Amino acid sequence: MIAVLTADLVHSTKLPKDVYKDTLALLSALLKAEQKRCGADSEIYRGDGFQVRYTNPLQALESTLAIKLGLHAAECAAKPILCTMALAFGEDDACDDKSTGKPGTAMGQAFIDSGRALEQTARAEMTLTFGQAVNSEELNLLTRFFNHQLNNLTKSQAQLLSQYIESGFAEHRALAQLTGTSRQNISNRLSSIGAFLIRDYVRLVNHHVTRIAGEE
Repeated sequence: MIAVLTADLVHSTKLPKDVYKDTLALLSALLKAEQKRCGADSEIYRGDGFQVRYTNPLQALESTLAIKLGLHAAECAAKPILCTMALAFGEDDACDDKSTGKPGTAMGQAFIDSGRALEQTARAEMTLTFGQAVNSEELNLLTRFFNHQLNNLTKSQAQLLSQYIESGFAEHRALAQLTGTSRQNISNRLSSIGAFLIRDYVRLVNHHVTRIAGEE
């Protein structure tokens, strides 16, 4: 099983030229960081779209969040940079000649599912699809709440949540040391943004992915 993320920046054509340029530079840096962290292949195309292939599907959701939150907290723009995202889990079709090539042009089933899902995803939100497996209605509902929570974060909240996720959901004391503040301050801020529910959501999705992979 692999995972494929297909995404578009929201209202990129309305950004001032300098902000747009800085946003693309940030996106490129975020994708390179994910390539280094989890070996994710990626490609930016059409100027405001990008696609990422994850060979380890259990890293896909956290990586997707790192990209989304990194853009959300962008210092180059007055408002958060939002993006529409479709993350698809499916069989690895690497043995199929049609699936070879860079992300953005590959034609494996997971790539196709991700691209089609993006067309049906509401602006600035994220959707998950699981190929031939039955998508859970409960998980779909949780994802809608998840989107609502993420898209209402301030930049500083997005930055803290990103640090929390990238630290592997570290204990508050460890995160406080990392950010140079008190444990109580970290606890209060994480609680105010529902970080623990987001942690549990990530774990639930990965449990779902593990179960599906075991059934294939």
